[in-house]
Amino acid sequence: MSDPRTRGRDVSVLVVDDHRIFADVLTSRLAQEPGIGEVTAAHALDEARVLGHHAQPDVVLLDYQVHDEVGTTLIADLRALDSAPQVLMLSATEEARAVVDALEHGASGWVVKGARIEVLMHAMAEVQEGRMYLSPATVRPVVERLLTQNRPVHQPSFLDDLTERQVEVLRCLVSGMSRAETARRLYITTNTVRTHAQVLLRAADEHSTLALVAKARRLGVAGIDEADPETTASSR
Repeated sequence: MSDPRTRGRDVSVLVVDDHRIFADVLTSRLAQEPGIGEVTAAHALDEARVLGHHAQPDVVLLDYQVHDEVGTTLIADLRALDSAPQVLMLSATEEARAVVDALEHGASGWVVKGARIEVLMHAMAEVQEGRMYLSPATVRPVVERLLTQNRPVHQPSFLDDLTERQVEVLRCLVSGMSRAETARRLYITTNTVRTHAQVLLRAADEHSTLALVAKARRLGVAGIDEADPETTASSR
């Protein structure tokens, strides 16, 4: 597995953190690692912009919160540099919201501050090779948040308040069955079918069975002998 110390040249690093003691200690510690070249520290985003331009670091270790600013606002400026560095977030928080925000802004990874120096070195090597690195504790929450973000928002419809029997009647109507055919299929009387159909029309705010069926189809209602789209999807 790739490691900064096995690369052709030393890796320069910029540490961006408003906690001066932490930033200075980390800077000193990283400078002792084989394969690590110049290590500088910035304690504010404006300072980091200047150092990023002049020092041209290979990797920027960026805290998510720097004073009253969100660290991700720096990423676009770093990406615009002639020799754009890889940005690895180094933060105490493990909140999925913050991690996703950083990734969406162009960060290449996320390491929690409680990690060992070996983990940080490995993460730096990964992002230097163009791969993404996430601290194990953040992976599942991040995936769950991304899935939630990309999940279609359910739009309320008249279908939400229907009983199971009313849905069965509706699916028969969608299949093109007459009231008599629906009654035989569901083992109910035609009068009961008529009553259900009237309820369905009112619920859908439609005045004809044809319009009711068209709306049901648009909402994904399958015919009584067709596979239910939701059931099919959940079984995959």
